[in-house]
Amino acid sequence: MTDNGYDADLLILGGSFLGVELLRLVRNHRRGRKLSVIVIDRQRTHPYIPLGHELLTERMTYAVAGDTELETERFAIAAPGVRWVQGELVGFDAAAHEAQLDDGRRFRARFVVFGLGSEIRAPASLPGGARMLAYKSKAQFEQCRAALQRVLAGEGEPPSVLVVGGGISGVEITGELAHLVKARPSTWRAPKLVMVHGGDHLLPGLTPRAGQRAEAALRAQGVELLLGTRLVSVGADSATVHGPEGERVIPCALGFWAGGLQPPPVLAAIDLPHTEDGWLRVGPTLQCVSSSTERPELFAGGDVARVYGGDGRWPTMQRAIEAIFAAKTIAANILTLARHPPDYPDGVPPLEPHPLWSDFPHGVSIGGRSLIVYGRLVFPLAGFNIWFRRFLMRQYMRRYRA
Repeated sequence: MTDNGYDADLLILGGSFLGVELLRLVRNHRRGRKLSVIVIDRQRTHPYIPLGHELLTERMTYAVAGDTELETERFAIAAPGVRWVQGELVGFDAAAHEAQLDDGRRFRARFVVFGLGSEIRAPASLPGGARMLAYKSKAQFEQCRAALQRVLAGEGEPPSVLVVGGGISGVEITGELAHLVKARPSTWRAPKLVMVHGGDHLLPGLTPRAGQRAEAALRAQGVELLLGTRLVSVGADSATVHGPEGERVIPCALGFWAGGLQPPPVLAAIDLPHTEDGWLRVGPTLQCVSSSTERPELFAGGDVARVYGGDGRWPTMQRAIEAIFAAKTIAANILTLARHPPDYPDGVPPLEPHPLWSDFPHGVSIGGRSLIVYGRLVFPLAGFNIWFRRFLMRQYMRRYRA
């Protein structure tokens, strides 16, 4: 324990994009190297989820250490003074700066950073929703891989696969599955694909031109698109949807849910300010403000946090790059606070505000086709986009190699 009874100086809750980048920045700083660190995560390695659709269909080889899967724990504990704890967070005492795990273990630190990310899951109210798959976490990813191998293996009639949600993730997994017609593992069949989307155009977070391009690309690859349609229920081998022409039952050997990000359920048990839709609410310096403590050492960033300041909620991106940007702000502010005693006799020093990145170039893979989107600009540069996103993955793996 540290001199003040803490288990560490810095507690990082979540070891994915924000967590590993924060650890790298802190350990690379002279003052940061003096801090003891505990990282808590439910898993020891992390697949490169931004290209999860290519890993699921085996266009890229999955689980190659240091290539398509980051050995996160190994990277973390290679630095002196860092401890990795595998466990599931179930609660947090803001006044005590104490994290509680599902096995009863508790860890306290002066500085605590929430980098828990987000989840993709069907609503609990959806009948049969538990049958819908997603691949945000490693456990979900493994479940998806096993399901695809089971459903697509063999001969005979192509199985029907349903994808719900027409955002970037939904478009990418649909396009990748459609591309199996041209390139797939030797024992697989190419599926029939149906995409259900509640809006009137795809890629609702991007310019309408991008949605139109994505729609044309998917239809050209044989995907049946049901726009303005919602999923009503999911059965063992079929799904019921409701659209402009009423209710319809469609075959469904396998279903993917891509209907938007959800807050991790544990956030509801954390005594910190939340947004109306359940995310952690932070200020421009990415600090959490709690009714139970006046101390300034609690931070959150990445998907788990929504930034408020000035005129209200900032239009931040829910993307891996935003988590990496947030880690830079949080690291700088922790290092500033670490220069002062915990009681701050001269007052809390001014901290660095997070720069607002309301947009950034988007690469959208659509099977054999691809888009690069920035603002209103849309470029169909398939070869370059695929190469560049794989290049970013290699750079990411190299950056956090032990």
